[in-house]
Amino acid sequence: MEYKKLIKKLKESEYLVSMTPVERIVEIGYLAGMNPGSAVLDLCCGYGEMLKIWYEAFGIRGTGVDICGEFIGTGRKRMAESGISAITLIESDIFKWQTNEKFDYVCLSGEDFGGLQSTIELLEKFAKPNGKLIIGTRYSKVPDPPKELIDFEGETLPLTEIDHIIRSNGYYITAMASDTQAEWERYIMWSAKRHLADLRESPEDQSLREWCDTWYDMYFNYRKPYEGYMTFVIEKI
Repeated sequence: MEYKKLIKKLKESEYLVSMTPVERIVEIGYLAGMNPGSAVLDLCCGYGEMLKIWYEAFGIRGTGVDICGEFIGTGRKRMAESGISAITLIESDIFKWQTNEKFDYVCLSGEDFGGLQSTIELLEKFAKPNGKLIIGTRYSKVPDPPKELIDFEGETLPLTEIDHIIRSNGYYITAMASDTQAEWERYIMWSAKRHLADLRESPEDQSLREWCDTWYDMYFNYRKPYEGYMTFVIEKI
């Protein structure tokens, strides 16, 4: 086994805030028709890693917006180190950010703002008339997810309901990529370590300790058995 390549891949994956593996993200870009010059907007972009992947794979031109200054600062540094000038990362609240540009692809992964319906309406504002939306969202593996999961996550719909909402807005799913258990484990531990680092700095913070306990309890009791994650490409016909 080429351990150095494996370690490099693991290090890169630290910046991908998604339960969809890198290979499937590349596949999503390919199936969606990304090519050199495609204008891609990623809202709540984190470190901008999806844009970086699509730039390296297809030569896209990307814009990422995220309210977290830490993510944007680290992402900008990574782009500079890689010599990438075609991706712009902006620190801003996505609801306050404005642009006159319309994009070929508009993405939002891992977040929703009032549910899937509101997410679609938000992304549409930035898309060209024939633009495609790329939505990464959690879903329920069972028809009636436990109340504890809904209280923790918010709207978590079965795939059949997600498909219904998408089609009721005039869209069809034209590509999709599932999560993997390995990516879930990577994400859960990435987030847990961030919480634990804060707890080490403030060991007397009882609310923070309770949140750390809740994070583990929710994953093992509810998220692992009942929750999945899927990335969809949707477009109007």
